[in-house]
Amino acid sequence: MILVLGSTGKIGRELVPALLDRGARVRALTRDPSRARIDPRAEVAVGDLDAFEPALLDGVERVFVLTSGHGSDPLAQEQAVLKAATGVSHVVKLSTTGVHFGQTDPISLVHAEAERAVREAGPDWTILRPGTFMDNRFAWLHAVRGDGVIRVPEGDPASALVHVRDIAEVAATVLTGDGHAGKTYPLTGGEALTTRQQVEILGDALGRRLTYVEEPEAASRARMLGFGWPASAVDGIFELKRQSAGKEEIVFDTVRELLGRAPLTFADWAREHAASFA
Repeated sequence: MILVLGSTGKIGRELVPALLDRGARVRALTRDPSRARIDPRAEVAVGDLDAFEPALLDGVERVFVLTSGHGSDPLAQEQAVLKAATGVSHVVKLSTTGVHFGQTDPISLVHAEAERAVREAGPDWTILRPGTFMDNRFAWLHAVRGDGVIRVPEGDPASALVHVRDIAEVAATVLTGDGHAGKTYPLTGGEALTTRQQVEILGDALGRRLTYVEEPEAASRARMLGFGWPASAVDGIFELKRQSAGKEEIVFDTVRELLGRAPLTFADWAREHAASFA
């Protein structure tokens, strides 16, 4: 049995069916099963990571550790799961490439501490460090549906964006296969794209011209705060961007090595989700 945390999130919703298709038995954790859309082949378990119940691990051999950001302390959530995982044989932890590059922004530091906890917990472990998700470009949804002007902070770095399906398939491979214990895998897409190129690719998929505009950081910050984002989260995002400049564009070949195929492209992603932007 494999327990999947974050089963309804960006990665989890792809990971659960990928594991089931490989013949694995899956227990998918969710806080609210009435709202969750989980593959009916999976066993649905109700639980809250802020009050993790060790019984959720009964019969579980492997765990995919991903915290959703709900609750006040994601690190404490992961530590609670690891403390209860005494009978588990293998833990796969989702981290970030920021740790690979030694970044000290708040997001990377939390993941670095969580990685340390995973290594010290006792079970075999594998750590996945994906870069920026293609799904993050859903942040452009309202702009595309509105005036078609995509506003980004000045100096927004080029990025080797990674498709969440590739992350999920790598996770499924690691969770159902052997030879991955003690390994750390950085994950990116197959090409680095500037933000302007991303906007052009999305426009091509939609069959319309989108306008790319760079704006001062202060304007972007004010816009994010206007969305209701906490100031600490906005600060963390900008610090992450500053520290990842020149690093996000580095391409790792891990997806191809582990899956035996090329990573999905941003053009693939844009075509898949074109209807969402219409």
